[in-house]
Amino acid sequence: MNKVINGRNTNNAKAKGLFILQVIIGVTPVLLLILFVWLELYRQPISATVIIAMILMCNVAYMLLARRYSVLNSGLRGEKQLYRTVRRLSGNNIIFRNLPVRYKRGRSELDLLLISHKGVIIIEVKNHSGTITGSWRADKWYQKKYYRDGKTSSVEMDNPIKQMRRQRDIVKSILSSAGEDVWIDSVLFFSSPNAKLRLTLRENDYVRSSSGELMHFLESYDSGTVISRSRMEKIAEIMKAAKAD
Repeated sequence: MNKVINGRNTNNAKAKGLFILQVIIGVTPVLLLILFVWLELYRQPISATVIIAMILMCNVAYMLLARRYSVLNSGLRGEKQLYRTVRRLSGNNIIFRNLPVRYKRGRSELDLLLISHKGVIIIEVKNHSGTITGSWRADKWYQKKYYRDGKTSSVEMDNPIKQMRRQRDIVKSILSSAGEDVWIDSVLFFSSPNAKLRLTLRENDYVRSSSGELMHFLESYDSGTVISRSRMEKIAEIMKAAKAD
């Protein structure tokens, strides 16, 4: 049976906070409009201008909050799908979820860290849809979406391959400083079925775009070294002890 160690996902609290703010700001224009009519503020030019300006500001704030909430919620859905996929793995694996790590000046948060008899794997999930283009050496990748009315939108993102390289270096440093020399791999998982990947990658840049592809990668993965159960537990204890606050 897999052993799961859950970390605190700060995005959950952020998403809840944004949702509450959306509700408050969404209701405020209605209340202002009621006061506007009830108190006959339309008869007072200055008061009327202030109320109308406040209503417009609330509408703009609501749209900005809704956009931010959508991004956070999309990421959370991707993380849940990743966990649902990985927990189906057979064997006695150790799975860390939302693991914050830090070594000296390096700091990051791992979506998922898998410790198995076959090796140690960092998994980063992105729930982006549309066409994703980029190169392993570029600083930025691009997400392009196409809409039914013919319009398109393009969003820039940090290169996930470089992000995972930093994560691998941090985990490697943490384990090495504790006397554990173990090979670490990383895989990038695009969880949305609507993602089309146009990436220029190296042979050891592992990217998977469906749960089936990810499962096949993890089931067939072999680092070339068998890790004993006691060593798996030791690695897990080192990572728990080094967890960033």
